[in-house]
Amino acid sequence: MHITKRESVFVFLLLALAGCGGGGGGGETTGRVSLLLTDARSAFEDVSKVVVQFTGVTLKPQNGDEIFIDFSTNAPPNDLKTIDLMTLTNGAVAALVDGVELPAGSYNWVRLHVNARFDTEFDSYAEKTDGTQVELQVPSGEQAGLRLVSGFTVMAGGTTHLVIDWDLRKALVEPQGAVNGQVDPRGYFLRPALRITDMAEFGNLFGTVDPLLLSTEPGAEPACTNDLAMDTGSAVYVYEGSFEGTPGDIGDLENPEPLVTATVTQNGDGIYTYEVHFLPLGDYTAAFTCQAGDDGADSDDAIWFRATETFAIGADGVDAVVPFGPPAQN
Repeated sequence: MHITKRESVFVFLLLALAGCGGGGGGGETTGRVSLLLTDARSAFEDVSKVVVQFTGVTLKPQNGDEIFIDFSTNAPPNDLKTIDLMTLTNGAVAALVDGVELPAGSYNWVRLHVNARFDTEFDSYAEKTDGTQVELQVPSGEQAGLRLVSGFTVMAGGTTHLVIDWDLRKALVEPQGAVNGQVDPRGYFLRPALRITDMAEFGNLFGTVDPLLLSTEPGAEPACTNDLAMDTGSAVYVYEGSFEGTPGDIGDLENPEPLVTATVTQNGDGIYTYEVHFLPLGDYTAAFTCQAGDDGADSDDAIWFRATETFAIGADGVDAVVPFGPPAQN
């Protein structure tokens, strides 16, 4: 089981939502749900923390009214959750809720509620590498929340594990122009770049990148724009489906956008590695770029992908390993 393989990873509480629901006929009408949060990426050039305050969660049963879990009014441990998303990489997770009753059955969606506005409160904020803090704003985060439209089933008498991935590479944006009447806002937009995966059917992707892919000859075109000393600017983008076309960047208007991204970093043995966790079963394409630092989350950018590989996450639960070898010689 995948969860037992995370012993070397920092993990917060693995929650269980226990529920009681209607429906006659006897038998168990409750199920357990684990609702966890993670982040796919790890490196920003000038940001060391991305802290978000969660105020509640709403779940929508297929046949029933919305269920709102209010962190501000429930007794501990369901108090406000303040989580640094940048600590949740390489498979690490944080629990959002605990001990809330739910009926068994089918659910249509999950919505996350946050305190994140440019209002001088600093309940949600980013901390830069020089120690300064700036506010975060999640568009409509307090009012409409961040809704993930992905159905799931709470099994009567069973346990459903769900993990929500907030991909910061796709989410963190410096706003342009006026925001909330201010021409010069103090922080960043944190967009809802979210996906949800049922952990009963998922796998992980691991791989290495040959050092020759991480640099180019001086004056060569195109050229790598990464910073090897800072472990920034090199990344693997993962796309749904196996295809031979051109991979798209974040915000691409013509080619497929990545489902998730992963930063390439050098480990203690000097090997460049990457990890992508909690991928649903299916076929995928992985693409490596040494120009990830040029890929803005709010624009269609022409970045260079040096290599692509296809792989699959199968029902056998075996993790995929995809190495990116040296560039072909002309």
